[in-house]
Amino acid sequence: MIIRPIPTIFLGTLALCLAPAAARADVVHTAGGRAVAGTIETSSPADPVIVTTLQGRVEIPREDVLLVEDRAELLRALCAAKRRLAPGDLDATIQLADWALRKGLFAGALELADGALDAAQRAESTSALKLPPALFEVPVAGVAAFGVVDEQGARALLGECGGRKPATALVAAHRLKTLAARSDVTAALLSGLEDQRPKVRRTALEVLALTIPEGTIERVIERMLFDRDARVRAAATETVRAYGNDGVIHPLVRALRQDDQSLRGAAMDAIEMLRDKRAVATLIRSLRAGSAGSGKVRNHIAATTQTSYVRDYDVEIAQAAVIADPVIDTVQHGVVLDVGAAGVSERRMPAGERARVLALLEYLTGQKFGDDVARWEAWLEEQR
Repeated sequence: MIIRPIPTIFLGTLALCLAPAAARADVVHTAGGRAVAGTIETSSPADPVIVTTLQGRVEIPREDVLLVEDRAELLRALCAAKRRLAPGDLDATIQLADWALRKGLFAGALELADGALDAAQRAESTSALKLPPALFEVPVAGVAAFGVVDEQGARALLGECGGRKPATALVAAHRLKTLAARSDVTAALLSGLEDQRPKVRRTALEVLALTIPEGTIERVIERMLFDRDARVRAAATETVRAYGNDGVIHPLVRALRQDDQSLRGAAMDAIEMLRDKRAVATLIRSLRAGSAGSGKVRNHIAATTQTSYVRDYDVEIAQAAVIADPVIDTVQHGVVLDVGAAGVSERRMPAGERARVLALLEYLTGQKFGDDVARWEAWLEEQR
């Protein structure tokens, strides 16, 4: 990749650039390797260099200034270099993004990285693409890399995490995780759990795992059991693990007893990730319950009438007497119905779910009893 040489103003001519009447958009390079982009404002050549940036005023000692470059010229050079990029040359695109970072053109660098990462994801070749480390220090959604983040800034970063710009989303997530330890952003994170975008919910859960604020585990458990996205449920389970709350097994066991098959599946996924053996007894009981019954709900209805009558007499002859003992019988008539209710069935475990339970039992216990429920129950009794 060839980039046109860029006109620069070296330290010897810095005084002319920083004249009192001049307030121009430049990029100041310091001795420490920092690039500060903004509007230069100074009163005299003896004063420190003041640069007004998007994040506020930055004061740079004059002796630390190595180079000042005209931002307009840098942008023109960047546009020309972008036009010369070969279509599909992702490595050259990342190299140009790295150059833009070193020149303080943060927005242009993010745009290039977004395009390269998006193309790599569509081509399923992200493993070969490495973003410049300096990219994770650029301002995103008005939030700088240092200091603290307020609730509004946290919401803005979460919004970028769910956007369609993959590099920006990565930088925003990194920024939120870095700054959340210094700020109370719990309200923003809890609102992120209800966002329609799975990436936002996952990021909120990952940050909660780092900060572990009090009184939030119930909301995390809701995501673990009820979220419609499997990756969000997995992120919630990892967050629950970070909370270190042993009582989480109780809602999981209750979920195993419910009639909702998807809820039972989510509970088994969480139990497998947590590897909590306290669920073994409930899993074995679910095997027994899933084997019982005939499946369809049946009902028996009888509407009958019973009539008693004298069917016969038992005659006994005694001395000087004849005794007739009547024999009573009953006639029954009416309607008897034995029906199965259409569309309604007893809870039976589907074959796929049964195999899942057996595999989970083997994973948790190391035992291989297969579909033999009696052996599982006998083993459980021995453990007790």
